Amino acid sequence: MRYLAATELANGFFNRFLVIAVQRSKLLPLGGHLSGDDLDRVSQRVATALRHVRADAAVSFTNAARELWIAAYPQLSAERPGMHGAATARAEAHTARLALIYALLDASDQIDLEHLEAALAVWTYAEASSAWIFGDSLGDPTADDIWTLARTRPDGISRTEVRDLFSRNKKAREIDRALGALEDAGRLQRRADSDGRGRPAEVWIPKVA
Repeated sequence: MRYLAATELANGFFNRFLVIAVQRSKLLPLGGHLSGDDLDRVSQRVATALRHVRADAAVSFTNAARELWIAAYPQLSAERPGMHGAATARAEAHTARLALIYALLDASDQIDLEHLEAALAVWTYAEASSAWIFGDSLGDPTADDIWTLARTRPDGISRTEVRDLFSRNKKAREIDRALGALEDAGRLQRRADSDGRGRPAEVWIPKVA
């Protein structure tokens, strides 16, 4: 979050990678016990798959896998807001490639239901990992600070409260830009209330508590 530049999200670089949250289950100071036989089995399976693959071969879906792909596609291609949305913008491509890899490892000429189901399971975990990392951050420090305050105020926040949040050190145009970004993202909606003296006062209401 700290070192990932917004540009790397916006230009489509970061979302070329699968984000996977992992943690160790035990301490192994001397490593595990993976034997040579275990490695041989893996390498032989990969070699078999490579012998089966032809560079000019097209791999299609089976009928069952095609139906699942059509059903899953709207959710995979749905737009997601903020940094999480930018990090997961290639959901369809990742899922299709994973399904292809599973099919090829099975030396299959088609992507079958089990291959696509496995790919969707991996993507579901990767998407959850991204959501865990990025949360609802927009990647805009000013907008994120305003949202952190606004989400705790179901009745809304005034522009004065926003200025006070930054100790009145933010320029009006920067606050306007950040509020606009939150409005565009569907986080805040603007409402004009009376300030008690007959003049309208601007209040920003969180759309998600």
